[in-house]
Amino acid sequence: MQNSKKIAVIGGAGFIGSHLVNLLTAENKEVYLYDNFSSGKRAFLNQNDNLHITEGDILDQGKLSGFIDTVRPDLVYHLAAIHYIPQCEDNPSEAIRINIEGTQNVLNACANKVSRLIFTSTGAIYSPDIETELPEESLIDTRDVYGMTKYSGEKLVEHYMRKGRGEAIIVRLFNAVGLNETNPHLIPAILEQLEEGKVKVELGNLYPKRDYIHVQDIADGLYALGSISDLPEKRIFNLGSGTERSIQELMDYFKEETALPLEIVQVASRMRKNDRKSQLADNSYLRQITDWSPRRDVKQAIAEIWAELQENKTVNS
Repeated sequence: MQNSKKIAVIGGAGFIGSHLVNLLTAENKEVYLYDNFSSGKRAFLNQNDNLHITEGDILDQGKLSGFIDTVRPDLVYHLAAIHYIPQCEDNPSEAIRINIEGTQNVLNACANKVSRLIFTSTGAIYSPDIETELPEESLIDTRDVYGMTKYSGEKLVEHYMRKGRGEAIIVRLFNAVGLNETNPHLIPAILEQLEEGKVKVELGNLYPKRDYIHVQDIADGLYALGSISDLPEKRIFNLGSGTERSIQELMDYFKEETALPLEIVQVASRMRKNDRKSQLADNSYLRQITDWSPRRDVKQAIAEIWAELQENKTVNS
């Protein structure tokens, strides 16, 4: 892996981070995890001798810099952020501190000490007026606080590279689905209602289509980007499945998996005032530069989540 002897994953106990950490340690990489465990969980992590955990916050510059200085990693993945859009909208100051100031703290800690930094951004920064496939050159027109903070993070990373402080890659993630979800996005919201015994599932906007990508495919893609020996000139990559699914399609998968007579009920309290119609990743550049391609789909993710839910019910009964 790009001859990386030590790999640091900042935000490594969260949804995506935990899958990446577990993949890295399974590949016998020496992994140093930094997380404040505000949403991530130790239970998500496969404990083994390759994993070293430091509890800390990215807003704590002293501790973060001390972590990097002590570990001296060859490769750093920066995944720590507030991802849930309603939380960012309700508390923009918190989102700005963590997603922007926190990112600058990571860059400060890594400057001239780390061979490669991989920063996770979002496909949500693209213009919502575009209803076709989104290559990396697509128009940027982010209209929510989360997207604004992530795009600001991208600009800070680009500045870091321009100043010669280290190599970096920006990865724009699309809608991750799978086990270990830590935010009440669409699929967790559906599951919460199914756990309550509801078959009439209350949802908000029904028109959006999204590029849902299995979280393990995201982990594989991040791993592949860390493995590139020579970085290309263009260092921004979309990481999505390349396939769009509607909310009705997701509900059909749930009906098939659960064998329940599920119905969708649209409720005003769950509707977003501004919600893009479409968000489809063009992942061809990532596939061109690496040997990565998506190997799983959202249907598999739903099956895995439902199976875990049933298993937990059995254990707790």
